[in-house]
Amino acid sequence: MTQIGFGGDVRRQAGWLPASQEALERWLTGHRQRVEARGKDIELHPAVVDFQRLIASDPVVGMYVSRMIDEVPKSRSYSKRHLEDPDQLLGLINEVLTMAPEFGDEKVTLPLGAILDWAMGTSAGFAAFRDPRINAALKKILMAWCDYLNSPESLYVLNDSPSGWTSDAARQAIGIEQYQHDPTDPHWGFTSWNDFFTRRFRDGARPVAAPDDDNVIVSACESTPFSIRTDVKRRDESG
Repeated sequence: MTQIGFGGDVRRQAGWLPASQEALERWLTGHRQRVEARGKDIELHPAVVDFQRLIASDPVVGMYVSRMIDEVPKSRSYSKRHLEDPDQLLGLINEVLTMAPEFGDEKVTLPLGAILDWAMGTSAGFAAFRDPRINAALKKILMAWCDYLNSPESLYVLNDSPSGWTSDAARQAIGIEQYQHDPTDPHWGFTSWNDFFTRRFRDGARPVAAPDDDNVIVSACESTPFSIRTDVKRRDESG
């Protein structure tokens, strides 16, 4: 079997996180500064409050969260520590719940992934993210973020600024002319970020290649290929 692919972080290859470590750290610094500028009296989202209570009430969960912040990740070389303690972590997560992904070469499409990138690369992080209680709490947080991305408030990123999705660079990058949209509407006729993200093709756009040829496999997802393999056997192993 022959494999052509990428051996690094799939999140970076796919564009979910910036390609460079420096860009990721710049985003983390800016995000931390935004949260600190709000002061101490930030009202946490109920889903974040639930996670806060879990950390405070369960000694094992509390240990995992504290240690994954204290440990230094082995999988990534950071220039400085961006996480200090669980309360700060909760504040950074809380801020994300009213943010939508922006456009640009240094964009962070998965802000929760960026915040947890340090913690996920530690031994305690590997243990923490296998804990069903922590995963249940994070699922609530992700669902809360999804609710925001389904709301009209998330449309603020559909603008023509350099970081906006209706800018000339973004239009070219996503090929918006292939999709159903209203160019006369400020938000192209979309009702939310998620509505834009799951936009529908125009009739005739992107026809399926060789629909009657069983030897051709077509990707059903608009995404960056992680690897390409040829001469795959019925039973095979990745190399």
